[in-house]
Amino acid sequence: MDGGKLGSSRVSGQRLLITGAAGFTGMHACRYFSKLGYEIAAVVRPETSDRVSSLPHLSLPGVKPAACSLTDSSALCRLAQAVEPDAVLHLAGRNAVKPSWEKPAEWLETNMMGTVYLLEAIRALARPCRVLVAGSMIRYHWPEGNAAPRPPHPYGLSKTMQVSAALSWHALYGMDVMVAEPSNLIGPGPSTGICALITEHAVRAMKHQERGEIQAGPMPPFRLSSRTERRDYLDVRDAVAAYGALLEAGGPGVCYPVASGVFRSLGEIADSYDRLTGSAIQWEVGSSTAASPEPVDCSALKQLGWEPAVSFDQSLSDMLAYRKAQDEAG
Repeated sequence: MDGGKLGSSRVSGQRLLITGAAGFTGMHACRYFSKLGYEIAAVVRPETSDRVSSLPHLSLPGVKPAACSLTDSSALCRLAQAVEPDAVLHLAGRNAVKPSWEKPAEWLETNMMGTVYLLEAIRALARPCRVLVAGSMIRYHWPEGNAAPRPPHPYGLSKTMQVSAALSWHALYGMDVMVAEPSNLIGPGPSTGICALITEHAVRAMKHQERGEIQAGPMPPFRLSSRTERRDYLDVRDAVAAYGALLEAGGPGVCYPVASGVFRSLGEIADSYDRLTGSAIQWEVGSSTAASPEPVDCSALKQLGWEPAVSFDQSLSDMLAYRKAQDEAG
């Protein structure tokens, strides 16, 4: 199932450079924009280039893989000169919170400086090019006045610096740069989010249930920090359709929240998996009192004609089907 539809684009049929093309969102972006007729330079990390043949979305019509490191400014300039893109969708970066504590410099270099190097490579072309940078809703917001910065983790700081750099390159150099800040993305594919982790556990639990607990032994529960914490979850295919709408008609220098507009608690997510798996999962629920984020306003994006199209249950069903297929394929 595809996400929300996009009309004829002013850059459709032209050259689109997608970074992070081997990742979760990159996979769906290549599929979506290939259908729209783009010529796509699908950028993957050099260490990922040996897996290109095993990634079907990199063999779609109009998609041409290109190996390049975000932190190699010279290589990015050569790539930009070779592709001469009409638009850039910047999805690449380091996304995990926990390891960012151990190697904060790497997170800052990739997420912030990698974005700067990319913008400079595009600026050097001296030709019209739209750039959409995918940030994160969990970035840190600078305090007002003289209050000391207190970012929650180095990852959040790196995304804050990334967004600041992207919007600053519009302000400083007049570049056609926008930012999209997606909520928690779900859907079929190699995700590492909470729903993906539950899906992986659910597939094991269903197999365990089929074998019978007496033969297989007890299946450990899946631990939730609480049943009350609430988040916004958006299907990745809807997010990619939103990126298409922004590349078509978004305003330069603007930061656009990209979300479903519906907050769901961890308890509601557990209930959904129980319905879809026949209560195969055993849950262990903690007593966390962590605060839930505030809802965001997506009205500016919806004014461009975008609406979420994939239901939450459909997203989970597709995730379960994807994970089952991966397990069967070995």
